[in-house]
Amino acid sequence: MRESPASGKFHLKSVTSHHLLDSREMLRSLALGGAWLLLWRLAVLMEYAPHASIWFPPAGLSFAAFLILGLRALPVVMLCSLIATFWVDDLYQMQQSWVQLAYTGVLFGAAHSFSYYCGAALLKQLIRRSFSDALPKIILSFLILGTLSSLLAALTGTQVLAGSGLIEPQDAGAIWLPWWIGDMAGTIVLTPLFIGLLSWRYPLIESWLGGLDFQRSGEGMYGFLSKLLISTSLLTLTMLLAAKFRYSEVSFAVFFLIIPQMWIVYTESAFRAALSLAVFSILMAIWVAALSLMDFALVYQFAICVISASAYFGLAVPVLTAHNKQLRELALNDSLTKVASRLYFFEQAKQELARAKRYGHPISLLVFDIDHFKQINDEFGHTAGDKALIAVADTISKGLRQSDILGRFGGDEFLLLLPGTALDKATETAERLRQALQAVKVDGTRHFLSGSFGIVQIEPNEDCQEAFERADECLLKAKKAGRNQIFSDQR
Repeated sequence: MRESPASGKFHLKSVTSHHLLDSREMLRSLALGGAWLLLWRLAVLMEYAPHASIWFPPAGLSFAAFLILGLRALPVVMLCSLIATFWVDDLYQMQQSWVQLAYTGVLFGAAHSFSYYCGAALLKQLIRRSFSDALPKIILSFLILGTLSSLLAALTGTQVLAGSGLIEPQDAGAIWLPWWIGDMAGTIVLTPLFIGLLSWRYPLIESWLGGLDFQRSGEGMYGFLSKLLISTSLLTLTMLLAAKFRYSEVSFAVFFLIIPQMWIVYTESAFRAALSLAVFSILMAIWVAALSLMDFALVYQFAICVISASAYFGLAVPVLTAHNKQLRELALNDSLTKVASRLYFFEQAKQELARAKRYGHPISLLVFDIDHFKQINDEFGHTAGDKALIAVADTISKGLRQSDILGRFGGDEFLLLLPGTALDKATETAERLRQALQAVKVDGTRHFLSGSFGIVQIEPNEDCQEAFERADECLLKAKKAGRNQIFSDQR
């Protein structure tokens, strides 16, 4: 059976697309591996104790890689751990055999990968089970799991090195704490930035993180760079003062630099905030090494972690504000017609009624609905019915004063409050609106609308519910009388 030209082209296109995806995956793996080793070498340059750096960026990269790529990141992280082990032997001239180094590298890679994969997998599960308004919970989960993952990596890593002979067994108890703090600083500070970099243009990345977007933004770069320059300048000044006046109290001044970082967090995108924290932490580590501030290394490590954790909770504020605004709009406005919701209408009516009683002003209530609305749904479908409701709300709104309040009670029934309006004027308004409705045609049909109205002037001794019940009775009379009519009632 011969293959048709069309199917041949499809097959060729499919094969080409598959090879293209494989090539991209290979490039990503190479980039991930190269970045991991580069960051590892940078961390080694800033060691203040054997196998313990000021901060350890590969920890954050591993956590982010397992979070985004899952187990696909495992071969790369394992290979990098193996290469790093041989590199350590060369740097410290330990003269271990290649078999021993390979054994140590595999164990170290397994301990490192297991620790950060478990943390990333648990975090992903928590994120998937959370709603978008659970962002503070997601951030707290990240901080806890990042801290525990780095602790597990430090404990297992020191035991691997001690068991393989790269360090003395008694040294394992001395270096696990600085190892942990360095890994924790790298994880907490840099994971969000690496999430943004790894997920950029990645075809399989999911939309999650509770509303946070770590995708890059190209808007307003000058302003961001200016803020970053101010932040790094203040950091440089603080570190220079700590080098000149070598007191622990001076070193604690770095915690005040949370203020410019929070400024960036509240005014820039999540990616830029993460980038700012990364630059801030890198510069701090560089100054600690360059100014010989290793005696205060733990202070600066904790400062990095505290400032970053505070910044991440700061990132949640704009997202939560947007969510609260959306929820408020849903509570105040009817989702379909955009007029006042039933609850909000009665809240506003209660306030207007109290004001009318206080100043002795008249106030009237209209209740109206669309005639034969069920027939519209049955003949033309619910989409046509929704369009009819929207058209009614738009038409009525155009004929109202700014002080009038239009709301939707439910279904096709609407409420209209007319402050400062007596019954006779309210009846004139209802007649004008009734005529306006007759000119409204259901979109996509030849069917024109009409409405029935019930009107009451609210008495001083009435509340909103009593007035509504009277107006609703008038509406029923209008419908029984043949619809497209107005009935009013005044006690």
